[in-house]
Amino acid sequence: MTSTKWILFDFGGCLDSDGEHSRELFLKHFQNNLKSNKLDVLQFQIAYTKTDLLINKLSLVKESNLAEMNLIICQMIASELNILQSNTIANISNSITSEQSYFLKRNQNIIKLLSNNYKLGIISNFSGNLEKILVEFSLLKYFDFVLDSFHVGFLKPNPLIFKHAISKCKTEISNIIYLGDNLERDIIPAHSIGLRTIHLNIKKRQNKIANYTVSSLTEVLNLAQIAYPIITQENSTNR
Repeated sequence: MTSTKWILFDFGGCLDSDGEHSRELFLKHFQNNLKSNKLDVLQFQIAYTKTDLLINKLSLVKESNLAEMNLIICQMIASELNILQSNTIANISNSITSEQSYFLKRNQNIIKLLSNNYKLGIISNFSGNLEKILVEFSLLKYFDFVLDSFHVGFLKPNPLIFKHAISKCKTEISNIIYLGDNLERDIIPAHSIGLRTIHLNIKKRQNKIANYTVSSLTEVLNLAQIAYPIITQENSTNR
């Protein structure tokens, strides 16, 4: 990464987890909270996809923080699956928010360290409220730009959203590297237009496309040869 001046990040699955796609995250927490009722995975996937499309089409969460967004998503998925218990839906939403919050708070330290050495940006398929969530977790200040597909008008894997990001960097493409968790939506299209890539994959499965593969955002510090300080409980509380 010696020639790198910019690091561009995906958000979902990268900053709010260690490579777990949002669909899989929601499925996991629905399953964990519906132990007595076997959840049909295919029906869940259909409900999740329909919810995702409606949320963006109807602008349902563009003013929402993380917890508010997750509750709306969970309520809509639950309605599609005929899950009517409001307490259960709230528990699912709270557990999802708790897990994402853990990673966002942990990754704040990593992003801060990287921002001392690189310019940073985000390219994300999102719902119009990404900057609001970044502010909520004290992350926005570290990024030079944020491309939320809701506002940009292009969704990954469309190369246009990557080209738009490159134009914002105002540097040679060889000085930019992109980190994403999804091979089809992140790594392949970024690679196709000449971007170097880092694939965030919790199982660290190698592929022939990405330049680097990491299983956690902390490993990016190793690639950048930046020491990761030990965070004490006292320091963590005071952040």
